[in-house]
Amino acid sequence: MCNCKNVELGSFDNQIEIYHETLGRKIWVDTCIVEEVIELLSNGVKTTGSCCGHNKTIPSIVVAPESIPLMEAMGYKHWFNPCVPRGKYSRTFFFAKSVKCSWWIKLKRIWLPWIWLHIIKLPEP
Repeated sequence: MCNCKNVELGSFDNQIEIYHETLGRKIWVDTCIVEEVIELLSNGVKTTGSCCGHNKTIPSIVVAPESIPLMEAMGYKHWFNPCVPRGKYSRTFFFAKSVKCSWWIKLKRIWLPWIWLHIIKLPEP
């Protein structure tokens, strides 16, 4: 679980600013996950977003498509984002390693969407 207390999703209340060398500018990162993001950046991963989950959703790190093989080589596991079920960006979402979430969040955010897509079947666009 992360250290967030009463922090809403999308809020900047629990974030600090770090320099993103690939982007050439500063970015805001949740304090619960900042060390992991800095480590990834120092290993050449191009992050496009991250969230500690604020004890409400999946702690995740999103990367540029070209960083997918690097994340997989470092042992990161993909998570299915139902908002991006197919296409180039569908495999860019990874579980953060430094923050854990409850079984209830995993059920609602991982297993039920997976069942919906793979067993009930999402219609083709």
